[in-house]
Amino acid sequence: MTTYVRPPLPREVFLDDAGRPFTYGDRWGDDGPPEDAYSVVTHPERFAALHPVADTLLVHLAATYAGDVAELSPADLTTHTPAAPAHPALAGWGDVERLLRVVVLRPHRAGAAPISIAWTDYPGVEVRAGALVRRSFPSCGCDACDDSVESMADDLEALVLGVAAGRAREWVRSAGPLSCWVGFSTDHDDGEWESGETRHDRRDPQVRAARALLRSLPHGRWQPWTAVGDAAVGGHL
Repeated sequence: MTTYVRPPLPREVFLDDAGRPFTYGDRWGDDGPPEDAYSVVTHPERFAALHPVADTLLVHLAATYAGDVAELSPADLTTHTPAAPAHPALAGWGDVERLLRVVVLRPHRAGAAPISIAWTDYPGVEVRAGALVRRSFPSCGCDACDDSVESMADDLEALVLGVAAGRAREWVRSAGPLSCWVGFSTDHDDGEWESGETRHDRRDPQVRAARALLRSLPHGRWQPWTAVGDAAVGGHL
């Protein structure tokens, strides 16, 4: 099995309004961000470094696991509408004008989670995985969030590699007559784990389909992707 190696991230120096250098990720200290930082986005260009990270993750998955890969065509992205998805992988997407590229990876192993990776013009990366996992890197990007490109790369890699390794679990549980909680958790190599839930309309067709799919998995846990050398069926992603 190949080993994933992150591409080098640029080391950039940023200056605040007073001309003082600062580092994203530890800008505000114990007092937290000022109120006006929530409405300001400066230096979003730093997140462009996530694009080569996504490129490298894609190459790694393709070299390591058995499955199928499909890159959506420019026509798919330009003709898509929420009411009439131009490709099944775009079902549920809203505005896709910000999407520069979308690649869908489907592992051959039954019960293993598919992953879609999108490169966005923000710039940033969006990932869809499993039944209902939706993540954006960065999720916001405003000055108050103070996201560093290093931390976003960490989170992006943890999600994609964790799903492929079979460390991801999803669930749908009731939150009332018309709503439900959709949850996701993943284990990390270092023993840490993360988990979260979002509220959805339980009548949503995608939610109903996800609930039925997740019932077929042991405790909602996705299976690890099959390595190419161990695959009963040939072929790379």
